[in-house]
Amino acid sequence: MNNFQMDAGRGSFQFSDPAAGTRQSMRVFYFRPTSGVQNARIVIAMHGLDRAASDFRDVLVRQADQHGMIVLVPEFDSEAFPDVYAYNYGNVRSGPDAAVATRDRWSFGIVDRLFRHVCDGVGSERTTFGMFGNSAGSQFVLRYLALADATAVKRAVASNSGIYMLPDLDVEYPSGLGGLDLDRASLRRYFARKLTILLGEADSDSTAFDLPRDKEALTQGPHRLARGLWHFDLCKRIADRLGDPLAWTLRTVPGAGHVDQQIFDTALDVLAGG
Repeated sequence: MNNFQMDAGRGSFQFSDPAAGTRQSMRVFYFRPTSGVQNARIVIAMHGLDRAASDFRDVLVRQADQHGMIVLVPEFDSEAFPDVYAYNYGNVRSGPDAAVATRDRWSFGIVDRLFRHVCDGVGSERTTFGMFGNSAGSQFVLRYLALADATAVKRAVASNSGIYMLPDLDVEYPSGLGGLDLDRASLRRYFARKLTILLGEADSDSTAFDLPRDKEALTQGPHRLARGLWHFDLCKRIADRLGDPLAWTLRTVPGAGHVDQQIFDTALDVLAGG
C-alpha cells in the first residue's frame, strides 16, 4: 500500500506519471463518499476541452454520492496537453503529419495507472472501473477503448462528441484506426466493449461555437446529435459485416443539451448498472 490519502468529500491530489507531459505530474480532482471505500465503485471521468476538471467533478458529485461512487477526474491541462492531438487523441501523434509516438508516451496509459494507484492507496478491492467522458472527453474515452487493452474497464459512457473517429483500419489515425499496430481483432474487441453512446436530444445546434465544421466533420452530420446517431449506425453495420454483433447501446436523453446535468446524471446511473 502506498502513502496516498483520500479524505471523504471533494478534494484533489498530485499524481506522478511518465506520460503526464513535461512535468510528469498532473492534478486529479476527486469525490469520495462517506461510506466505506473498499467496495465503492470507481469512475474515471474525462473533462471537456475547457480543461475544467474541478467543475466536471462537481457536476458528478450528487449522483456519485447517491450511488456510493468514487469519482476521479484527471486534469489534462492546456500547458502539458495543449491541443486536441495531446488530449482528445491521446498524444499518439503530436500533429497531423507527425510520426506515431511509442506506446509508453500515449496518455491512455495514465488511466490504468491512476486506477491502480488509487486502489492501492485506499485499500480498494475493486479490479474494474467505469469510465465517462463528455464532448472532448468522449473522444478520449472512445480512442482509449479502441487503442488500449482497457481490460479493467467494466463499462463506459461516451456522450456528445463533436466528431467521431472512423472504425476503419485504412484511414490514418486520428481520423481512423490506420497506421497503428491494430488489426481486425482489435476492431472486434472495440465493438465488444460495454459502451453506451449517450446523446442529448437538444444537442442539435449546428452553429455552436465549439462544433467542428471542417469537411470531415460535416460528412458525419450537421450537429452533434446527428453525428452520434450516424456514428452508431455506421459501427453497427461494420460489426455486422465482421460477423460480431455490436455490444454497444445507444441512449438519447430527452431535452438534454451539450453540457447538461441530465447527461451527467444519466451517465453515472448507467455506470452504476441502472
